[in-house]
Amino acid sequence: MIKLINLEIKKFKLMKYWKGVLGANLGFIIFIGMVYFLNKVEEEIPFDNFEMASTIISAVVSATFIIFASVILAKLVIDEYKNKSIDLMFTYPISRKKIMSAKLIIVMVFTFMTVLFSTLFLNGFVYIMDITFDILPGDISIQELINSVWKSFFIAFAAAGLSLIPLLIGMLRKSSSATIVSSIFLVTLTSSVSNNFTFSSVMTVSISLALLGIIIGWLSIRNVEKTDL
Repeated sequence: MIKLINLEIKKFKLMKYWKGVLGANLGFIIFIGMVYFLNKVEEEIPFDNFEMASTIISAVVSATFIIFASVILAKLVIDEYKNKSIDLMFTYPISRKKIMSAKLIIVMVFTFMTVLFSTLFLNGFVYIMDITFDILPGDISIQELINSVWKSFFIAFAAAGLSLIPLLIGMLRKSSSATIVSSIFLVTLTSSVSNNFTFSSVMTVSISLALLGIIIGWLSIRNVEKTDL
């Protein structure tokens, strides 16, 4: 499976997408800076506390990279079906489910890593900004930082599972655009923030969402051995 995953990464040159991840984080930093300085001009506080800032960051990061993952999912799976290039892969002496599973694992791992890295990085950026410019009321406690780290893991896990859900729509319609549009619809439902709360910020909910995504991902490929191309 590891060799198959490495072959897929090389075949589609997926490492180049990390440039997009770094670009997205740069955009997040610029956005946070603009929010702070614009609110400073108007003598307003942009965030009530660190928990609020962390929750908003998590929601925006998850939404961004779930959509990002749908683009990769469309490239790895849907486009291969549309272009019939997957016909060649299915002639290899490897089960179709193993091939498809390798593709889904790539998307899940990519989403988990990008969401976790970006959330921790941006929370750290806000912490440094607070130390330097005092952007938040009061001080950020060590416990708040620890809680944000734990929450980041669960949110990344939930996002990894959720990233597979658009595949179901994409496979039904064999459409890359349907895959991406469904991911946008998905993040509007799961990444909205209300009173410092998002669906994926609660441990039991995040695990449930991740498992839901994995199940839907499996349902999308369960008949791949029997389905004619």
